[in-house]
Amino acid sequence: MRRCGAVRTAILAVVLTLAVPGVSGAATVANGGFETGTFSGWTVVNQPGSFDGSWFVYSGTTSPLSGFPIAAPPGGTFAATTDQFGPGSHVLYQDVALEAGFSHVLSFDLYYRNNAGAFATPSTLDFNVFPNQQYRVDVLRPTADPFSVAAADVLATVFRTEQGDPPVLAPTRVTFDLSAFAGTTVRIRFAGVENVFFFQASVDNVDIESVRLLPTSKDQCKKGGWKTFGSVFKNQGDCVSFVATGGRNRPAHGGGGSSASAGGEAAVGHWKGGPPR
Repeated sequence: MRRCGAVRTAILAVVLTLAVPGVSGAATVANGGFETGTFSGWTVVNQPGSFDGSWFVYSGTTSPLSGFPIAAPPGGTFAATTDQFGPGSHVLYQDVALEAGFSHVLSFDLYYRNNAGAFATPSTLDFNVFPNQQYRVDVLRPTADPFSVAAADVLATVFRTEQGDPPVLAPTRVTFDLSAFAGTTVRIRFAGVENVFFFQASVDNVDIESVRLLPTSKDQCKKGGWKTFGSVFKNQGDCVSFVATGGRNRPAHGGGGSSASAGGEAAVGHWKGGPPR
């Protein structure tokens, strides 16, 4: 009897928190730490005409092309960074399905080194617009052009460098709530543009934590509301029973598990070489 009472107390505590950890696969970022040493799970796109630059998986403390100092990967052996020998625009993205009935929080370690010393942030990722020296992270519609900044394509801007920002940022944890997009697929985009001087825009440890939501009133179950909790309930009655018993009648499809791990003038000339000596 004592053991049964303890179990009931634990179940009730879960209900009072309004959520339980999400099941595995609720939202998964593939290869979020780049520990495969590749871009497996990711897509890299460079604007046509970009000069000798791209996103790279790197390790150590030297940028992979230009040889500038760079922060070591903040987690594990590898991270991702842009590098180049000339002007260009570079996008790294991954499409992620956000299951309905969950809250979803995106997080990642972001850092950069802008060797131009100042940012220029026009509302375009086109490196032919001068000056354009920026780093931004956006949540896009999965059908959007990878370089689009149109309001119809950008669901949210998570981060963007601005004029006056410091030229160097150490690895910094950034978080953003994606819960408003639950039940859809979104594109997480990291974009770096440089047409003034060398720029290393870096990222590591990209993750989405998903937490399954549960109803706290019978009204939330009615008129199809039970479907908004993902695959937890098999029908309205199952949902109502869960609420009416304070969580003692477990959902038919479970609900436990672990959290799962988105105009100007032509550019100036092409530069070559490594860091100034």
